[in-house]
Amino acid sequence: MKPSRIALCLALLAACSAPAPAPLPPEPAAPPPPATASAAPPLSASASAVPAMAAAVPKMPPGWPYTAPAAGVASTRGMVSSDEQLATKVGQEMLAAGGNAVDAAVATAFALAVVLPSAGNIGGGGFMVARVGDKTHALDFREKAPSKAKADMFLGKDGKPTPDSRSGYLASGVPGSVAGLFEAHKKLGSRSKSWKDVMAPAIKLARDGFTVDDNFARVVSDSTEKLQKYPASAALFLPGGKPPAAGTVFKNPDLAATLERIADQGPAGFYAGKTAELLVAEMKRGKGLISAADLKAYQAKWREPIEFSYRGRKVLSMPPPSSGGVTLGIMCGLLEGFDIGKRPFQSPEHLQPVFEAMRRAFAARNATLGDPDVVKNPVEQLLSKAWLDQQRASITP
Repeated sequence: MKPSRIALCLALLAACSAPAPAPLPPEPAAPPPPATASAAPPLSASASAVPAMAAAVPKMPPGWPYTAPAAGVASTRGMVSSDEQLATKVGQEMLAAGGNAVDAAVATAFALAVVLPSAGNIGGGGFMVARVGDKTHALDFREKAPSKAKADMFLGKDGKPTPDSRSGYLASGVPGSVAGLFEAHKKLGSRSKSWKDVMAPAIKLARDGFTVDDNFARVVSDSTEKLQKYPASAALFLPGGKPPAAGTVFKNPDLAATLERIADQGPAGFYAGKTAELLVAEMKRGKGLISAADLKAYQAKWREPIEFSYRGRKVLSMPPPSSGGVTLGIMCGLLEGFDIGKRPFQSPEHLQPVFEAMRRAFAARNATLGDPDVVKNPVEQLLSKAWLDQQRASITP
């Protein structure tokens, strides 16, 4: 499959799980609390080095405060985007070397685990939506609750939530990243790039090191207090008690060794063997819940994408257990009844229907969506014209 025929959105996100379904609220009344540059040109390519794209910039709504770019980076091969330039370059080079978009996404994700672990790491999980030819694929590789997890494990004796769901051993789910990225590459990757090929850049970055930039230094610095709680994390990320300074070289040999086992053995190099043994031993030491059986049982799952239209455009997104696709579909369905494009940007007249659409979408999301392996999600109803019309009718000026 040519890269130009593949569009890929890879999200390695941390998201809150939704509660078990409740009856659909007829009129939600309260809101909840609130993978890189083009393949062919080098990263240093300036706007002047690529075709101007001014003609393609759409007309902005009244009051739009941002200047439209006169030129942009263009490519006939594909685009890759990530939160870190080094990871972006890995994906770019994978495309330039003949890999397809999935090869580039997988390589970028593993590179992020090295150069910006807060944005992507092998201890987490994620979702992928990929359009290949005329077929759209949705891959669920979110973390799963350990088999020993309990519904009230994050409540204190007073019945109030504890911080254990956000930080520490109990906050960790059974990781899905390695299984998901392997499954994506196996099914949708090119045949020209092997599993070892897509993992090689990340291994090199971890083993040989990379130059710390301001972004990496800031993220580690902002996390100093949390990292200090764990000796191994402090030793790696806070050498001498301080975050690595921009311009210094950062190496992660233990991660390099872990990635090499994954490259050599596939998921078995993570969910079994030495890596799994080390992970389970650390869980026991910190009174965590992930067991060897939990790791062995983990599987990524292919699911049917969410599909809806918005002002004549077809939108494809991730289905549950991700709530994003359904929530976005509700918002778009409600906003189609308002000509918001003619309202001054961020004026009260523009923002009010947007906020009300978000309010209803998140209220329905929180009340009804959950893991489809456990509960039934009323997706068709939430995206139906009848239900959306009912919700829109409750929005008044």
